[in-house]
Amino acid sequence: MKNLYLAASTLLVLTMTATEANAQYCQWGNSRYGGVGEACRAGYHANVNWPRDYIPSSRRAVCQAQMAMIQNGWRRQNLLGDYHFDAATNALTEAGQLKVNWILSQAPVDHRSVFVQRGIDEEQTVARIAAVHARAANLSPGMGPVDVSDTHLVAEGHPAGAVDNVFVGFQANQPLPVLPANTGSDSSE
Repeated sequence: MKNLYLAASTLLVLTMTATEANAQYCQWGNSRYGGVGEACRAGYHANVNWPRDYIPSSRRAVCQAQMAMIQNGWRRQNLLGDYHFDAATNALTEAGQLKVNWILSQAPVDHRSVFVQRGIDEEQTVARIAAVHARAANLSPGMGPVDVSDTHLVAEGHPAGAVDNVFVGFQANQPLPVLPANTGSDSSE
């Protein structure tokens, strides 16, 4: 009888899908044939619901990584470096004033934070942050407090005058657009 039962159950399992076989086995487990019960039922539900239980946490992990990249990108975009401050007085240069203007008027509202590259010492950093606060107060007195933070990031770039010299020099030394000279050998004759 036992061999007949094994042969019938093997044939039944081979003709069913894995989920159906697992469900059938769980039914047998609850009956007099095996007594597997709750562990089998839990395994069955884990197999049936397999990807759904892990999708939300995976999506959260991807979104958190993307949000971190977005925040780092805005921190880099709103960064004021050495070239935005006068070396002697730590006052904003014209480029620094224009960048503060852009951050406080054009950047999306939730990304209107100004980041200041740390100076050589704490006094220089505090003077730079005070210069940004003074510029923000002059821009619009009713704007309220502006979020200004120091950061360890280093602003990559060059002084505006050096960049301007490169472009002006390129345009000044560009050859005139002319057609090539006629070589005199005309093959149409």
